Order: sequence, then structure tokens, then C-alpha cells
Amino acid sequence: MKPSIVCTLAVVFLFVGLARQASGTCVNPNSILHATYGWEGHALGAAGNTKAPKIGDFEPFVQVGHLAFDGNGNFSGAHDTNFGGGLLPHVDSGTYSVNSDCTTGTVSFATGVGLKMRIVITSGGQEIKYVSATTGGVSSGTLRLMADAPCSAGILNGNSYGYASHGLVAAGNGNGFPRVGGFVPFADSGQISFQADGRVSGVENVNFGGVVMSGQHVAGTYSVNADCTGTTTMTIAGVDNSWHFVILQGGDQVIFVATPSGVVWAGTLTKD
Repeated sequence: MKPSIVCTLAVVFLFVGLARQASGTCVNPNSILHATYGWEGHALGAAGNTKAPKIGDFEPFVQVGHLAFDGNGNFSGAHDTNFGGGLLPHVDSGTYSVNSDCTTGTVSFATGVGLKMRIVITSGGQEIKYVSATTGGVSSGTLRLMADAPCSAGILNGNSYGYASHGLVAAGNGNGFPRVGGFVPFADSGQISFQADGRVSGVENVNFGGVVMSGQHVAGTYSVNADCTGTTTMTIAGVDNSWHFVILQGGDQVIFVATPSGVVWAGTLTKD
């Protein structure tokens, strides 16, 4: 082999080796997170002596909200926690740290109970998976890129979404349905449409404690805030099932949490 060919191959191998090494490191890891994410989580919290409905020694709760990461290790946001069937709003702030592997890290809340998340960044920063690293609870969830603000009702107008989810309803005294602790579990699937005149309509099929109820009518109104969050005021089969929601990137998905007391329910709408 000629010396010139040997030198050329050596240079090629050198640069290939450098490229492979560089792909696994970050110059500024925290800059990877520089966007606003919608947040959905499901959890069990140690109930203590509360008289609220429980599952064994735990109280179920769900969380839906949004967190904005500034690229420099700080975040802010807000979320709603439905804790055992009672809705609690929170304003959030804290710090985060992405490790040099570019994909793992921690998120530490300075507000609320001081929640700490262990995170994994997936899909090139499109999603963040997390598990709680805070004692006293068992929780995990997903953060997904949120729609770009400012938003208006136009982002949902004319769109139809499908969903399939599950939740819990506080059983109350004398309720004849099978229970898990103090709750009746349910699963549901349905379709909801957002009309240009501010109305929502749709149909839902629900399995409530083992009893199937098909074709339940959905009707109500909705509004969208400039920060790409919103609310519905609606009924399903005549029962209040209003939501707080967060619109994700492109309006292709919407995450929601139910607001009525006594219901622990959150889920994702996906555009038809």
C-alpha cells in the first residue's frame, strides 16, 4: 500500500473516532432543555391520618401542568394536582441539571413539597420521562413539548380528538360497585370535538366498576389561554366532568386533568 493512502486512511479513522466520541458528550448539558413542556404524572402518596378515600395506606393523585426550562439550570411553571379527588393548584419554580451523558439528570422543585425528579431525555428533547426521587410517594410521568405561545381558541377549532384512559371515583357510603380501597375504578374511551363557536361535543364509552355504559353524550364549552392552557365546562351523560388542559406541540395532543371533586382522572387526547 502506498504511504499516501495509509496517511489518508489514518486521517479518516481519526476523524471518525472523534465524531463518535463527540456524539456522547455535551458542551453545555443544561442548554439541551430550553423550552416549555406539558406535564402529566400519576402517583400514590402516603396518606397518613387523612380521612380521604385511600388505596391501602396510599392516596392516589394525578398531576397536569407545564414547566419552562431556561437552558441555564432554572425552571418555572404551574400545575394542578388532583389529590384523592380534590384539586390543588400550584405555582412552580426550581432548578435542574442535565448530566454529561446528555440524556439523564435531575429536576428539583423549590416550591410545594420539594419534589425531586430523576429524568431521562428522549426523542431528541421532544419528551422527558421521570420518576420521583422524593420519599413518601410513588410517582412517574412524562413531559412533552408544549405548543408555542401565544395560543388562541383557533388552535383547537374544528379539531376532533380520541382518548382512552382510566381513573378512580370516590365510592361514598352505600355504593354497590366493587371497590379498590375507597374508590371505584373506571376505564373509558371516547371522542371529543372543539367547535369554532366555543362548544365541545362528543361521545364516551365507559366501564365503571365492571359495568359497561356505551354512547354517553359529551356536551359543554371551552376556552384557551394565551399560554396554551385552557379549561372545559362540560358534562358526560349529564354529570360534571370539566377539565383543565394543556395543549402540546402543534395541537396534535392535549393533556387534561378532571376538576370535579371526588374524581381522580387525567389523560391524553390525540388528534384524529
